[in-house]
Amino acid sequence: MSEDDPRLTLLFAFADDELVIGHRHSEWTGWAPHIEEDLAFSSIAQDEMAHARLLYELAGGLVGRDVDSLALGRSANEYRSAVLCERPNRDWGFTIARQYLYDTADAVRIEAIADSRWRELADIAGVIRLEEKYHLDHAHAWFDRLAAGPLEARQRFAEGLSEALPDAVGLFEPLPGEEQLVADAVLPMSSEAMLAAWLEPLGRALEDASLDYVLERHVGKVGEMVPTSAGEIEADDEPFRVPGLSRRDGRWVHEGEFVGAGGRHGRHSEDFEPLWDEMTKLYREHPGATW
Repeated sequence: MSEDDPRLTLLFAFADDELVIGHRHSEWTGWAPHIEEDLAFSSIAQDEMAHARLLYELAGGLVGRDVDSLALGRSANEYRSAVLCERPNRDWGFTIARQYLYDTADAVRIEAIADSRWRELADIAGVIRLEEKYHLDHAHAWFDRLAAGPLEARQRFAEGLSEALPDAVGLFEPLPGEEQLVADAVLPMSSEAMLAAWLEPLGRALEDASLDYVLERHVGKVGEMVPTSAGEIEADDEPFRVPGLSRRDGRWVHEGEFVGAGGRHGRHSEDFEPLWDEMTKLYREHPGATW
């Protein structure tokens, strides 16, 4: 099977998201606000990495490579994870905001691939969906807790949502070869359709919590610039921008299109290379090592 197979891009995008955000979640082990949350975030991190493994195993069958080499043996620009996943954890408010945005978006994605005509992928979605329900419950519980205050907690959460929102929209950057994936029903919903399916309930939740001003800050101007690992935009590359937001007919929708190329094309922020180095260092320094 050729590495140009668009199914590989799909698998790498989803698997790399899970691996990278799982690694970021794991950084809270020993540092979370209390021991129950220490255990919860460690468990979520472990789940995400296990989900990545299932997807890498399916990819490995297409290219004849083992899971470790796909997860840890690729160069930094070969990863297809979204920029949201690689951002440093910052404070607890940002971390929970990112988890909420990521896991609500991931739920939309999982529901879509559960109907994939590619039976092996649909079966994996069925397995992942069982554990992701716990992740969603965790995210919703913290959303309710922080949205209800006290004032500083609510403000930090709102700031985290505002900071993470453009990157979260980037989760739905169209994949290379997506038209073929959708035509073959390997990916039953386009990235644009999934973005719309995510934004509407997200908008309702924020409005119900009187946090919709987070969305209003970005009306018509949501966008991001993804630098190279050197922290600069290459001369021949168009800066990556995500669609704007708008409230129409009583619901939140996106407007405009994705411009340029982001994480789905291997272009990452300056935050990714140090993370990649740490995540893959042992594998690179001790190739073929076993425990």
